[in-house]
Amino acid sequence: MKWIKKCPTLTILVILGLLFTIIGIVGRFTVYADQEYDPLKAPVLSVMFTGINDDIYPWQIFTGKSSEAMAQSTEGNETDDTLQEVPASTEIPIKEQEESTIQEPSVSANSVSANSVSDNKIDGKEEEIPLERLKPLRESTHEEYLNHISADIYGDAGVVRAAAYTFDTVDASYFDDALFIGDSRTVGLRDYTDLSEHADFYCETSLTIYKVLEENFKGLGTIQDALANKDYGKIYLMVGINELGRGTTEDFMEQYTLVVDTLHQMEPEAKIFIQGNMRVSGKKNSGDAIFNNSNINARNNAIATLADNQQFFYIDVNEVVCDEEGNLAEDYTFDQIHLLGVYNDLWKQFLMTHGVLD
Repeated sequence: MKWIKKCPTLTILVILGLLFTIIGIVGRFTVYADQEYDPLKAPVLSVMFTGINDDIYPWQIFTGKSSEAMAQSTEGNETDDTLQEVPASTEIPIKEQEESTIQEPSVSANSVSANSVSDNKIDGKEEEIPLERLKPLRESTHEEYLNHISADIYGDAGVVRAAAYTFDTVDASYFDDALFIGDSRTVGLRDYTDLSEHADFYCETSLTIYKVLEENFKGLGTIQDALANKDYGKIYLMVGINELGRGTTEDFMEQYTLVVDTLHQMEPEAKIFIQGNMRVSGKKNSGDAIFNNSNINARNNAIATLADNQQFFYIDVNEVVCDEEGNLAEDYTFDQIHLLGVYNDLWKQFLMTHGVLD
Protein backbone atom coordinates (compact mmCIF):
# COMPACT_ATOMS: atom_id res chain seq x y z
CA MET A 1 0.00 0.00 0.00
CA LYS A 2 2.84 2.38 0.83
CA TRP A 3 4.40 1.69 -2.56
CA ILE A 4 1.11 2.50 -4.26
CA LYS A 5 0.85 5.80 -2.42
CA LYS A 6 4.42 6.70 -3.34
CA CYS A 7 4.05 5.82 -7.00
CA PRO A 8 0.42 6.49 -7.95
CA THR A 9 1.19 7.23 -11.61
CA LEU A 10 3.17 4.02 -12.07
CA THR A 11 0.45 2.06 -10.33
CA ILE A 12 -2.19 3.46 -12.67
CA LEU A 13 -0.05 2.63 -15.70
CA VAL A 14 0.47 -0.95 -14.48
CA ILE A 15 -3.28 -1.38 -13.90
CA LEU A 16 -4.13 0.06 -17.31
CA GLY A 17 -1.50 -2.16 -18.95
CA LEU A 18 -3.03 -5.24 -17.35
CA LEU A 19 -6.53 -4.13 -18.31
CA PHE A 20 -5.57 -3.47 -21.93
CA THR A 21 -3.76 -6.81 -22.08
CA ILE A 22 -6.86 -8.63 -20.88
CA ILE A 23 -8.97 -6.78 -23.43
CA GLY A 24 -6.47 -7.70 -26.13
CA ILE A 25 -6.50 -11.38 -25.17
CA VAL A 26 -10.30 -11.58 -25.03
CA GLY A 27 -10.70 -9.45 -28.14
CA ARG A 28 -8.37 -11.67 -30.15
CA PHE A 29 -11.11 -14.31 -30.10
CA THR A 30 -14.04 -11.93 -30.58
CA VAL A 31 -14.24 -8.43 -32.07
CA TYR A 32 -10.50 -8.17 -32.80
CA ALA A 33 -10.21 -11.54 -34.53
CA ASP A 34 -9.48 -9.81 -37.85
CA GLN A 35 -6.63 -7.67 -36.55
CA GLU A 36 -3.14 -8.62 -37.69
CA TYR A 37 -0.99 -9.53 -34.68
CA ASP A 38 2.53 -10.92 -34.34
CA PRO A 39 3.38 -11.83 -30.70
CA LEU A 40 7.08 -11.56 -31.53
CA LYS A 41 6.81 -7.94 -32.62
CA ALA A 42 4.20 -6.38 -30.32
CA PRO A 43 2.47 -6.97 -26.98
CA VAL A 44 -1.06 -8.34 -27.09
CA LEU A 45 -2.47 -5.05 -25.79
CA SER A 46 -1.55 -3.51 -29.16
CA VAL A 47 -4.46 -5.44 -30.67
CA MET A 48 -6.89 -3.14 -28.87
CA PHE A 49 -5.27 0.01 -30.24
CA THR A 50 -5.19 -1.38 -33.78
CA GLY A 51 -8.88 -2.19 -33.44
CA ILE A 52 -9.71 1.30 -32.18
CA ASN A 53 -8.01 2.71 -35.27
CA ASP A 54 -10.55 0.70 -37.29
CA ASP A 55 -13.43 1.98 -35.14
CA ILE A 56 -13.75 -1.30 -33.20
CA TYR A 57 -13.98 -0.43 -29.53
CA PRO A 58 -13.38 -2.58 -26.40
CA TRP A 59 -16.98 -2.44 -25.17
CA GLN A 60 -18.11 -4.20 -28.34
CA ILE A 61 -16.69 -7.37 -26.79
CA PHE A 62 -19.76 -7.39 -24.54
CA THR A 63 -22.30 -6.07 -27.05
CA GLY A 64 -21.47 -7.96 -30.23
CA LYS A 65 -20.75 -11.46 -31.46
CA SER A 66 -17.29 -12.58 -32.42
CA SER A 67 -16.39 -12.58 -36.09
CA GLU A 68 -16.08 -16.36 -36.10
CA ALA A 69 -19.46 -16.81 -34.46
CA MET A 70 -21.04 -14.49 -37.00
CA ALA A 71 -19.56 -16.50 -39.84
CA GLN A 72 -20.58 -19.88 -38.38
CA SER A 73 -24.12 -18.77 -37.62
CA THR A 74 -24.76 -18.13 -41.32
CA GLU A 75 -23.36 -21.32 -42.81
CA GLY A 76 -25.76 -22.73 -45.35
CA ASN A 77 -27.42 -19.35 -46.04
CA GLU A 78 -26.89 -17.38 -49.22
CA THR A 79 -25.63 -13.79 -48.89
CA ASP A 80 -27.87 -10.95 -49.97
CA ASP A 81 -26.99 -9.58 -53.41
CA THR A 82 -28.38 -6.15 -52.52
CA LEU A 83 -25.64 -3.63 -51.72
CA GLN A 84 -26.02 -1.99 -48.32
CA GLU A 85 -23.75 0.24 -46.27
CA VAL A 86 -21.73 -1.80 -43.77
CA PRO A 87 -20.65 -0.21 -40.47
CA ALA A 88 -16.89 -0.24 -40.04
CA SER A 89 -17.09 -2.73 -37.16
CA THR A 90 -19.36 -5.21 -38.91
CA GLU A 91 -18.31 -8.25 -40.90
CA ILE A 92 -20.44 -9.86 -43.61
CA PRO A 93 -21.50 -13.44 -42.79
CA ILE A 94 -20.09 -15.89 -45.30
CA LYS A 95 -20.93 -19.35 -46.53
CA GLU A 96 -18.50 -22.23 -46.22
CA GLN A 97 -18.06 -23.97 -49.54
CA GLU A 98 -15.87 -26.73 -50.89
CA GLU A 99 -13.10 -25.51 -53.20
CA SER A 100 -14.31 -28.03 -55.76
CA THR A 101 -17.28 -25.75 -56.47
CA ILE A 102 -15.08 -22.93 -57.74
CA GLN A 103 -15.57 -22.28 -61.43
CA GLU A 104 -13.01 -20.86 -63.79
CA PRO A 105 -13.77 -17.23 -64.68
CA SER A 106 -15.23 -16.52 -68.06
CA VAL A 107 -14.71 -13.13 -69.62
CA SER A 108 -17.99 -13.38 -71.45
CA ALA A 109 -20.07 -14.29 -68.41
CA ASN A 110 -22.60 -11.62 -67.50
CA SER A 111 -20.67 -9.14 -69.63
CA VAL A 112 -21.02 -6.94 -72.67
CA SER A 113 -18.04 -6.40 -74.96
CA ALA A 114 -16.28 -3.09 -74.39
CA ASN A 115 -16.70 -2.29 -78.07
CA SER A 116 -20.32 -3.43 -78.45
CA VAL A 117 -23.03 -0.94 -79.38
CA SER A 118 -26.80 -0.95 -79.59
CA ASP A 119 -28.87 -0.58 -82.72
CA ASN A 120 -30.18 2.79 -81.50
CA LYS A 121 -28.73 5.97 -82.93
CA ILE A 122 -28.65 9.46 -81.44
CA ASP A 123 -27.88 12.34 -83.81
CA GLY A 124 -26.59 9.84 -86.34
CA LYS A 125 -24.23 8.17 -83.85
CA GLU A 126 -24.58 4.74 -82.39
CA GLU A 127 -25.29 4.71 -78.68
CA GLU A 128 -22.80 2.70 -76.63
CA ILE A 129 -24.11 0.15 -74.14
CA PRO A 130 -22.54 0.51 -70.67
CA LEU A 131 -20.74 -2.55 -69.42
CA GLU A 132 -22.67 -4.49 -66.80
CA ARG A 133 -21.17 -5.07 -63.39
CA LEU A 134 -20.05 -8.65 -63.12
CA LYS A 135 -21.25 -10.84 -60.29
CA PRO A 136 -18.85 -12.98 -58.24
CA LEU A 137 -18.36 -16.57 -59.35
CA ARG A 138 -18.57 -17.84 -55.78
CA GLU A 139 -18.43 -16.75 -52.14
CA SER A 140 -15.44 -16.59 -49.84
CA THR A 141 -15.08 -19.77 -47.83
CA HIS A 142 -15.06 -19.95 -44.05
CA GLU A 143 -11.44 -21.08 -44.11
CA GLU A 144 -10.41 -18.13 -46.28
CA TYR A 145 -12.16 -15.78 -43.91
CA LEU A 146 -10.44 -17.14 -40.82
CA ASN A 147 -7.01 -17.06 -42.51
CA HIS A 148 -7.42 -13.52 -43.86
CA ILE A 149 -7.22 -14.72 -47.44
CA SER A 150 -8.78 -12.34 -49.94
CA ALA A 151 -10.58 -14.79 -52.18
CA ASP A 152 -10.34 -14.17 -55.91
CA ILE A 153 -14.05 -14.59 -56.44
CA TYR A 154 -14.27 -12.57 -59.66
CA GLY A 155 -11.34 -13.80 -61.73
CA ASP A 156 -9.81 -11.41 -64.24
CA ALA A 157 -12.92 -10.85 -66.37
CA GLY A 158 -13.33 -7.27 -65.15
CA VAL A 159 -9.67 -6.47 -65.74
CA VAL A 160 -9.84 -7.82 -69.29
CA ARG A 161 -12.98 -5.84 -70.12
CA ALA A 162 -11.58 -2.64 -68.65
CA ALA A 163 -8.34 -3.03 -70.62
CA ALA A 164 -10.30 -3.04 -73.88
CA TYR A 165 -10.80 0.72 -73.56
CA THR A 166 -8.39 2.88 -75.56
CA PHE A 167 -7.08 5.67 -73.34
CA ASP A 168 -5.75 9.03 -74.47
CA THR A 169 -2.42 10.72 -73.80
CA VAL A 170 -2.86 14.05 -72.02
CA ASP A 171 -0.73 16.86 -70.60
CA ALA A 172 -0.55 18.13 -67.02
CA SER A 173 -3.38 20.63 -67.54
CA TYR A 174 -5.74 17.66 -67.87
CA PHE A 175 -5.60 17.33 -64.08
CA ASP A 176 -6.68 20.91 -63.36
CA ASP A 177 -10.16 19.66 -62.47
CA ALA A 178 -9.06 16.37 -60.87
CA LEU A 179 -9.49 15.13 -57.31
CA PHE A 180 -7.19 12.44 -55.93
CA ILE A 181 -8.34 10.35 -52.97
CA GLY A 182 -6.04 7.84 -51.31
CA ASP A 183 -3.81 6.60 -48.54
CA SER A 184 -0.07 7.09 -47.90
CA ARG A 185 0.82 6.01 -51.42
CA THR A 186 -1.22 8.87 -52.84
CA VAL A 187 0.51 11.14 -50.32
CA GLY A 188 3.73 10.21 -52.12
CA LEU A 189 2.22 11.06 -55.51
CA ARG A 190 1.23 14.45 -54.09
CA ASP A 191 4.54 15.20 -52.41
CA TYR A 192 6.98 13.97 -55.06
CA THR A 193 5.37 15.11 -58.32
CA ASP A 194 4.00 18.40 -59.55
CA LEU A 195 0.46 17.04 -59.88
CA SER A 196 -0.50 18.95 -56.72
CA GLU A 197 -0.01 22.14 -58.75
CA HIS A 198 -2.96 21.06 -60.86
CA ALA A 199 -5.14 18.63 -58.91
CA ASP A 200 -6.59 18.57 -55.40
CA PHE A 201 -5.40 15.82 -53.08
CA TYR A 202 -7.49 14.40 -50.25
CA CYS A 203 -5.18 11.74 -48.89
CA GLU A 204 -4.11 10.50 -45.46
CA THR A 205 -1.78 7.82 -44.15
CA SER A 206 -3.73 4.67 -43.19
CA LEU A 207 -6.90 5.79 -45.00
CA THR A 208 -9.25 2.89 -45.76
CA ILE A 209 -12.30 2.48 -47.95
CA TYR A 210 -14.35 2.35 -44.75
CA LYS A 211 -13.32 5.89 -43.81
CA VAL A 212 -13.20 7.67 -47.19
CA LEU A 213 -16.62 9.28 -46.93
CA GLU A 214 -16.32 10.37 -43.29
CA GLU A 215 -12.63 11.28 -43.03
CA ASN A 216 -11.92 14.90 -42.11
CA PHE A 217 -8.75 15.59 -44.08
CA LYS A 218 -6.43 17.97 -42.26
CA GLY A 219 -7.08 21.54 -43.28
CA LEU A 220 -9.41 20.48 -46.08
CA GLY A 221 -12.56 18.99 -44.61
CA THR A 222 -14.40 15.97 -45.97
CA ILE A 223 -14.84 14.63 -49.47
CA GLN A 224 -18.42 15.90 -49.32
CA ASP A 225 -17.06 19.38 -48.63
CA ALA A 226 -14.71 19.14 -51.60
CA LEU A 227 -17.44 18.05 -54.01
CA ALA A 228 -19.84 20.68 -52.70
CA ASN A 229 -17.34 23.52 -53.15
CA LYS A 230 -15.88 22.64 -56.55
CA ASP A 231 -16.93 20.90 -59.75
CA TYR A 232 -14.53 18.10 -60.64
CA GLY A 233 -14.21 16.48 -64.03
CA LYS A 234 -12.12 13.53 -62.79
CA ILE A 235 -11.91 11.66 -59.50
CA TYR A 236 -9.06 9.23 -58.85
CA LEU A 237 -9.35 6.66 -56.05
CA MET A 238 -6.67 4.32 -54.69
CA VAL A 239 -7.16 2.60 -51.35
CA GLY A 240 -6.99 -1.04 -50.35
CA ILE A 241 -3.72 -2.13 -48.82
CA ASN A 242 -4.69 -1.13 -45.27
CA GLU A 243 -7.85 -3.24 -45.52
CA LEU A 244 -6.21 -6.53 -46.47
CA GLY A 245 -6.31 -8.10 -43.01
CA ARG A 246 -9.93 -7.22 -42.51
CA GLY A 247 -13.03 -9.16 -43.48
CA THR A 248 -13.58 -10.76 -46.86
CA THR A 249 -13.49 -9.76 -50.51
CA GLU A 250 -17.27 -9.32 -50.25
CA ASP A 251 -16.94 -6.85 -47.38
CA PHE A 252 -14.36 -4.80 -49.21
CA MET A 253 -16.22 -4.89 -52.51
CA GLU A 254 -19.51 -3.85 -50.95
CA GLN A 255 -18.00 -0.82 -49.26
CA TYR A 256 -15.91 0.07 -52.32
CA THR A 257 -19.01 -0.03 -54.49
CA LEU A 258 -20.85 2.18 -52.03
CA VAL A 259 -18.05 4.76 -52.11
CA VAL A 260 -17.76 4.77 -55.89
CA ASP A 261 -21.52 5.10 -56.38
CA THR A 262 -21.71 7.85 -53.76
CA LEU A 263 -18.96 9.81 -55.50
CA HIS A 264 -20.84 9.43 -58.77
CA GLN A 265 -24.09 10.61 -57.20
CA MET A 266 -22.40 13.67 -55.74
CA GLU A 267 -20.44 14.49 -58.93
CA PRO A 268 -22.41 12.86 -61.77
CA GLU A 269 -20.43 14.50 -64.58
CA ALA A 270 -17.02 13.42 -63.29
CA LYS A 271 -15.10 10.50 -64.75
CA ILE A 272 -14.16 8.18 -61.89
CA PHE A 273 -10.84 6.38 -62.18
CA ILE A 274 -10.72 3.25 -60.06
CA GLN A 275 -7.01 2.63 -59.57
CA GLY A 276 -5.78 -0.88 -58.98
CA ASN A 277 -4.03 -1.10 -55.64
CA MET A 278 -0.25 -1.04 -56.02
CA ARG A 279 1.42 -4.36 -55.24
CA VAL A 280 4.23 -4.98 -52.74
CA SER A 281 7.80 -6.15 -53.38
CA GLY A 282 8.73 -9.80 -53.85
CA LYS A 283 10.34 -9.85 -50.41
CA LYS A 284 7.19 -8.55 -48.74
CA ASN A 285 4.99 -10.77 -50.86
CA SER A 286 6.78 -13.99 -49.88
CA GLY A 287 7.10 -13.15 -46.20
CA ASP A 288 3.67 -11.82 -45.27
CA ALA A 289 0.53 -13.94 -44.97
CA ILE A 290 -1.77 -10.93 -45.32
CA PHE A 291 -0.06 -8.08 -47.12
CA ASN A 292 0.87 -9.98 -50.24
CA ASN A 293 0.18 -9.72 -53.95
CA SER A 294 -2.25 -12.63 -54.07
CA ASN A 295 -4.58 -10.74 -51.75
CA ILE A 296 -4.00 -7.47 -53.59
CA ASN A 297 -4.69 -9.05 -56.98
CA ALA A 298 -7.92 -10.64 -55.73
CA ARG A 299 -9.30 -7.31 -54.57
CA ASN A 300 -8.09 -5.52 -57.70
CA ASN A 301 -9.97 -8.10 -59.78
CA ALA A 302 -13.06 -7.29 -57.74
CA ILE A 303 -13.01 -3.50 -58.13
CA ALA A 304 -12.16 -3.77 -61.84
CA THR A 305 -15.68 -5.11 -62.41
CA LEU A 306 -17.07 -1.67 -61.53
CA ALA A 307 -15.66 -0.17 -64.73
CA ASP A 308 -18.17 0.55 -67.47
CA ASN A 309 -15.66 2.36 -69.74
CA GLN A 310 -17.98 5.36 -69.91
CA GLN A 311 -18.24 6.88 -66.46
CA PHE A 312 -16.08 4.49 -64.44
CA PHE A 313 -12.63 3.44 -65.63
CA TYR A 314 -10.23 0.90 -64.18
CA ILE A 315 -6.51 1.64 -64.51
CA ASP A 316 -3.60 -0.27 -62.98
CA VAL A 317 -0.27 1.47 -62.29
CA ASN A 318 1.29 -1.93 -61.59
CA GLU A 319 1.95 -2.04 -65.32
CA VAL A 320 4.85 0.41 -64.89
CA VAL A 321 6.12 -0.14 -61.34
CA CYS A 322 6.38 -3.94 -61.17
CA ASP A 323 9.12 -6.35 -62.22
CA GLU A 324 8.82 -9.33 -64.56
CA GLU A 325 7.37 -11.46 -61.76
CA GLY A 326 4.59 -8.98 -61.06
CA ASN A 327 6.02 -7.65 -57.79
CA LEU A 328 6.74 -4.03 -56.95
CA ALA A 329 10.28 -3.49 -58.27
CA GLU A 330 12.83 -3.64 -55.43
CA ASP A 331 14.73 -0.65 -56.81
CA TYR A 332 11.57 1.47 -56.76
CA THR A 333 10.72 1.07 -53.08
CA PHE A 334 12.34 1.92 -49.75
CA ASP A 335 10.11 -0.17 -47.48
CA GLN A 336 8.73 -2.88 -49.81
CA ILE A 337 5.35 -1.08 -49.97
CA HIS A 338 5.77 2.59 -50.96
CA LEU A 339 7.52 4.12 -53.94
CA LEU A 340 10.75 6.02 -53.46
CA GLY A 341 10.09 9.71 -54.05
CA VAL A 342 11.60 9.94 -57.52
CA TYR A 343 9.69 6.92 -58.82
CA ASN A 344 6.33 8.53 -58.18
CA ASP A 345 6.97 10.19 -61.52
CA LEU A 346 6.40 6.79 -63.15
CA TRP A 347 2.91 6.88 -61.67
CA LYS A 348 2.34 10.40 -62.94
CA GLN A 349 3.51 9.47 -66.46
CA PHE A 350 1.23 6.43 -66.38
CA LEU A 351 -1.75 8.64 -65.53
CA MET A 352 -0.87 10.96 -68.41
CA THR A 353 -1.16 8.06 -70.85
CA HIS A 354 -4.50 6.99 -69.39
CA GLY A 355 -6.68 10.02 -69.88
CA VAL A 356 -10.26 10.05 -71.14
CA LEU A 357 -11.09 12.80 -73.62
CA ASP A 358 -14.71 13.37 -74.59
